[in-house]
Amino acid sequence: MNDLLFGVSIEEIERITGESQKVIKKWKKGTKQIPEPALRLLKLYLAGDASAVLGNEWKGYRFTDGLIFVPEWRNGFAPHEIRAFFWNVQQVSALKNEISLLKQELERRDAEIDDLEVKADFYRRQLILESKFGMILQRSFS
Repeated sequence: MNDLLFGVSIEEIERITGESQKVIKKWKKGTKQIPEPALRLLKLYLAGDASAVLGNEWKGYRFTDGLIFVPEWRNGFAPHEIRAFFWNVQQVSALKNEISLLKQELERRDAEIDDLEVKADFYRRQLILESKFGMILQRSFS
C-alpha cells in the first residue's frame, strides 16, 4: 500500500488521518503496517474510492473534486444535483398520480360519451319513427 502514499506529503497524510508524522514516516518506509481504518480513509481521500469506506456495493463510485462519479455516467454530480434528484423523484411520483387520475377521468368521460351516443341514436330513431307515424296519420285523416 506504499503506492497509495507515494507522492503524498506527510503533512497531507497527517491532515487526513490525524496520525503523528513519526508514524506516517514508518508507513511510508514500510516498517509499520497502515491500520485498516487509516488505509480506508486514505483510499477515500486520495483515490476517491467510495467502496473503501461504504462497502463493495459502492465499487466504481468515486469522489473527485467535490463531485461523486457514478460508473454508468461520465460526469460527476455535485451535492445540489443529488438533492435535486430527490425533488425530481417526488415530482415524477406526483405526476404519475396525476396521470392516473386523468386517465380515470378520461375513461369516465369516454363512457359518458358512449352513453350519450346510444341515447342520441335512440332519439334519432324515435324521431324518425314518430315522423313516419305522423305522416301516416296525416295521410289517413286528410
